Amino acid sequence: MFAHGGAVTVRITLTDEELPPSGDFIAFLRQWISGAPFDGTSWARDGHARAIRAGTGASRQQVLRDVSALVESDEGSRHLTRAYELFVALLVGDSDALAAIHDRFRFILVVGIPRSGGKYLTKQLFRALGHDPNTVPEVLGHDAYPDAGPWRFGEGLGSVSRNGWTTSLQTTAEYLTMVELFFGAGAGAGAQSGHSVVVPSKATKAPYAAGLFRSAFGENTEAVVTVRHPVPACVSTYEACGGYPQDGHFAVRRNIERFCARELIDLGFTRSQISEMDYFDAYLRYWENYHSRLAMSVARISPTHTVVAYGADAFVGHARRFATRFGAADCQIEPFAVKDPTLWRTDWLERAEQPMNRVAAQWARAGLEFPLDAVHAAW
Repeated sequence: MFAHGGAVTVRITLTDEELPPSGDFIAFLRQWISGAPFDGTSWARDGHARAIRAGTGASRQQVLRDVSALVESDEGSRHLTRAYELFVALLVGDSDALAAIHDRFRFILVVGIPRSGGKYLTKQLFRALGHDPNTVPEVLGHDAYPDAGPWRFGEGLGSVSRNGWTTSLQTTAEYLTMVELFFGAGAGAGAQSGHSVVVPSKATKAPYAAGLFRSAFGENTEAVVTVRHPVPACVSTYEACGGYPQDGHFAVRRNIERFCARELIDLGFTRSQISEMDYFDAYLRYWENYHSRLAMSVARISPTHTVVAYGADAFVGHARRFATRFGAADCQIEPFAVKDPTLWRTDWLERAEQPMNRVAAQWARAGLEFPLDAVHAAW
């Protein structure tokens, strides 16, 4: 601590020992510097659910070893430094440091609970902008980054900070650094909106840090919100995670089930209680709480938002609007497959009614219209 003319100056020193980069960011930088093409099939193919929580694919020790190797090159050192510069800007609220990003890029966020069609619309947005989704790295194409969620502290959060808030700040800084490299370098056609490069992002976690996302991505950020009936969304979740558990209890096997567990822990349930919960009851609590958060945060995420209810006509129509908007008349429009809603368990459909009505009421209180009739189609 230092005193200068009556003012007190405090100097805080943090190193990559306390705040190491995430494993996903390091993997991206290694691939970028190598010049090898990215393989996006891990997220772009249908039926894929991310198996590893963001940032936990490598141990802290391995990440630090990779950092040591990266800083040996000028390019690696420069990109790592840039990420930490943006982290500090977010940490202290330096909006001037973000102004150049906001001028250069315009973000379109696809926001929704997992298995509500966000990946389809994100892929179609990439195509409309001239990108092949299969060449977009998962860390930029799927819902791992930036990381946000209910408050976490001290538990094993992986290679980044063990404080949930600083994890969100740091992964946002890393995400912006990757955006500058991948999209700023003209990967794909890089369609322009005015003078800005349009950047799609599947922002599942945006409701947990709406103000951060708005501050980091800028006032011109747009959002496309996807909503789906909780019964088919639940079925799609467990199908993507290995099937319905034999004992009918909730289990954490993939990242999207981990998102559900984090929400329930935030509601006060212990891990042991969650493991004994009926699978659909656990999911339904998650679905209701997520959409209630969304009601209170979507205007903060973006004042320019569109709500799209899950369904073939609505989603294909929105994909076509992307293509028209960005002058991509020849853009491939994938078919959007839906399942027969008569397949769903009637007892689950009945149990979903009250939570859905409560969500619709919460949206109305926030001045929003929840598309309840369209969601009732239960696609």
